[in-house]
Amino acid sequence: MLLSIFFPAVLFPAHGAGASRPLDLYLSYSPDQAYEYLAVLGVEGRSASISMALTSDMVFPVVYAMALSVALVLVLRKRLLLSGRLRYLCLFPFLIVIADWCENLCLAMVMHAFPERADALVRAASLFTSLKWMFIALTILVLLVALTCRVARAMRDR
Repeated sequence: MLLSIFFPAVLFPAHGAGASRPLDLYLSYSPDQAYEYLAVLGVEGRSASISMALTSDMVFPVVYAMALSVALVLVLRKRLLLSGRLRYLCLFPFLIVIADWCENLCLAMVMHAFPERADALVRAASLFTSLKWMFIALTILVLLVALTCRVARAMRDR
């Protein structure tokens, strides 16, 4: 969990990718929005963003997916013993990793090709960004529902 805070607070700013809000923090974006953002970044900002996308931002999704997976295991541990299928739910956060990696690779290719437009890659990146946020939201929803059920069961058993 501490590493999940360390990456955005310390490691990402150290890349010097710029002060603008990165595309991967939006739910989705159009090619025009992406190219406007890339123009504002400038040559150095795009270079730093490519470096970050292909290094620390490839590790970060694994870190927070592991944290979410462990949280699911801890909240569902009694249920996991009763149902073999539920253990696969603990792997769900790793769908976030796949979406995030695909997003990073698409955006890195788009930035590398800039100023040439690669609208299809931007649309793919935006789709992966949307999927990433959807998987994050679903994982948190599952965690909240499981935690609520666990608390309700504990209160009922008292």
